[in-house]
Amino acid sequence: MTLLLYIFFFFIGCYMKSKVQAMLLFYGKDILFTKNFDDAFNQVHHGCSSVGYHSIGVALISIYIAIFLSKIGFEICMRNVVVAALCHDLGILGRYEKYKNNRECCSRHPKDSVEVYKALSEKLQLSDVDNERVENAIRRHMFPLTPIPPKYIEGVIINIADKASSIFEKVGVSPAIAFHAGMIQAQKIA
Repeated sequence: MTLLLYIFFFFIGCYMKSKVQAMLLFYGKDILFTKNFDDAFNQVHHGCSSVGYHSIGVALISIYIAIFLSKIGFEICMRNVVVAALCHDLGILGRYEKYKNNRECCSRHPKDSVEVYKALSEKLQLSDVDNERVENAIRRHMFPLTPIPPKYIEGVIINIADKASSIFEKVGVSPAIAFHAGMIQAQKIA
């Protein structure tokens, strides 16, 4: 299954890479260039990545999934997908001070990530409906480790992309490294 996912994303990635990266930057700029997200690159995640790289990876994979699902008839708000993906683990920042163990981190960080999202969301000016969808996606992204599944399609996408990104990171194929390098270069130029 992992090999099939890798091959799928490789071929689709070659074809759509710049479009997907542009979408991530367009819909995610209000999150990507915050102090919270900058700090995310200093927090180890899954033992082999950082919260920042992982969240960008989740966002990139989520965009691919959302594009595919929209082509087969699902109605998806890409902005909600990108914002939820980028914010889904920001509550983990400071994990070694906040949580006693991994189990507590798994169960509490989605709630803490929603709080971080709420603090950042004023800039986004999303509707109440969109805020509800983003918050639900963030709060439920740990399913099945937490008992309640996501309520909306955006949450299902984030849930799947979160697991896929984690697998890619474990095998040393983070989809986020090249994007982040380009982001740093763009900041130097600006």
